[in-house]
Amino acid sequence: MKRILLIILTIILCVPAFSSCSKEPDFEGVPATPSGEASPGLYQTTFHFDSYDEMIKDFRKYDLSKSSYTIQDLVPLLGEPYAGFVERVKTDKSFPRPMLDGKEIEYRNKEGFHNITFFVRELYGLPWIWYFPSVPTGENLYISVTYLPDGVTDSSASDAIKSISPNAPNVNNLGSQHKSIYERQLTLADREVTALVIEYKEDARNSVFFVYGDLLVSVRCDTAVWGDEWFARLSFK
Repeated sequence: MKRILLIILTIILCVPAFSSCSKEPDFEGVPATPSGEASPGLYQTTFHFDSYDEMIKDFRKYDLSKSSYTIQDLVPLLGEPYAGFVERVKTDKSFPRPMLDGKEIEYRNKEGFHNITFFVRELYGLPWIWYFPSVPTGENLYISVTYLPDGVTDSSASDAIKSISPNAPNVNNLGSQHKSIYERQLTLADREVTALVIEYKEDARNSVFFVYGDLLVSVRCDTAVWGDEWFARLSFK
């Protein structure tokens, strides 16, 4: 019992910044807390990448030296939907990425910033991957992508979000920070989608959600700058 409590304390102290840990505990058969649920701090974990290939490689990697944490190391601790997401990326050896005019986006490649970030648990309690394109004019635009949970087959973003998180901001369910939430038809490079647009009171950027096959996509951008012409170039592969 003392050994388990020591491991739990080590995990808590090491989260969320794993770089502060010099030794990885042995996770096998050990719950993160006495209740068997992951420590809340673990859900704040992020993994950062400079390239798409680096990200895909890291979804398959274990650290046999036990000197650091990997995406795979957290599977027994975080459970579903994290485990299913990670297994799918590992098996497919890929994850959908944004394309412009059929070519992979150019990443920002800015010193001190990462090009791709994997959130183990973010919006709606799901794992998300955020892509940061090059934006010469300086707007803080990013594209985030997750898999729709099993059983969610709604074609509109509004209905999909209602299925996943019924109390989340949506049409006719504004939060205090929202100016407006509405649906609109949006043309992408290869399809038409029914998007959900969230406008904010104190941010010029909107959140534009849409369903793309079995994906839920969110684009955070100033739609006055990144408008219909830009979206009409966007697809995922």
